[in-house]
Amino acid sequence: MTLRSPDWLTVGGWSVLEANDGEDGIQLTVEHQPDAVICDLLMPRCNGFQVCRSIREQGGNIQQPKIIVTTGSGYATDQQNAMEVGADEYLIKPFRADELIRILERRPARQIAVSAAPPLPPKAHAILPADQPPRLKFWGVRGSIPTPGPGTVQYGGNTSCVEVRADGEIIILDAGSGIRRLGLSLEQEFKGQPIDLTLLITHTHWDHIQGFPFFVPA
Repeated sequence: MTLRSPDWLTVGGWSVLEANDGEDGIQLTVEHQPDAVICDLLMPRCNGFQVCRSIREQGGNIQQPKIIVTTGSGYATDQQNAMEVGADEYLIKPFRADELIRILERRPARQIAVSAAPPLPPKAHAILPADQPPRLKFWGVRGSIPTPGPGTVQYGGNTSCVEVRADGEIIILDAGSGIRRLGLSLEQEFKGQPIDLTLLITHTHWDHIQGFPFFVPA
């Protein structure tokens, strides 16, 4: 018989609340203030990064839980980003029940200081003129056809990434290997300034996400 993670915890003496998606998980955390939150990196409506960030932004308004992010991704960038937005632990699936229990019991969650230090002044972000005409550009494909070659074989072949600019916003659809060339182009255009942009994954097939570890601005 195979037990799910909630069943492992119940057997171990924990009381467990289950959320249907990321947004539901944030709401349950605020309402019930659990000792620990276990969330996957990829979830409907709200991913694991957003869950971590939203919970930590509550600050001292709630009892801060230990946050454990689980994922099938072994990318070092995913782990680094999860820790930066508030995760305490990062578990790569598959993992054993005793690993999860040991992490839960290892140490308490971080303590949130009552009197926080004054925030650092925000960095100047690159700003696009809002009156620029809309722009749509495909990276990593020629038309709708992948264009692999010696320049992209290191990144798993060339796959699609779409850049949309409109109303002063940059929106990126998918993170195929074409996102590497896009990232290098953005770095050159904005000279290393922080960039506000939105990255949307239309669906999580490998060819839509394989280029993200090579996206320089991230």
